[in-house]
Amino acid sequence: MKEFSKKLISEREEFFQLNKSRLEALAYRAINMKGKNPSEFMVICIDVDDPTWTEVVDVLMPNYDWDQFRDRGEKPVARGSIPMIWSEYISKVVPDVAPAFKELPKGMVFGIVLASKGASVYLIDPTQHLESN
Repeated sequence: MKEFSKKLISEREEFFQLNKSRLEALAYRAINMKGKNPSEFMVICIDVDDPTWTEVVDVLMPNYDWDQFRDRGEKPVARGSIPMIWSEYISKVVPDVAPAFKELPKGMVFGIVLASKGASVYLIDPTQHLESN
């Protein structure tokens, strides 16, 4: 059972790495173009086809046409910024991540990956967006 859990965490890490630059760009935009404070929001990346998170995707992006991606053979991924209050819901669904939301280092933004039947919390440095462009 422990190996299965490690595999899912590894899958989420891979999913995060594939989407990291986009999450950095979203965090940068929220702070520098929309004037949000990092303590007010998180950036999120969701595997749309993960049944654990289908309802969250439907709430955040109702009636979105995910089939357009599937029809092209692509994996549908929902990305965006969401209010920090969502950390409470995510912590209830996946209690193991709750401690990660306790402290946000200055200059960082929480990045949430909902995939592989669970959740992982990362720290996103919005300034990395500038360095990668």
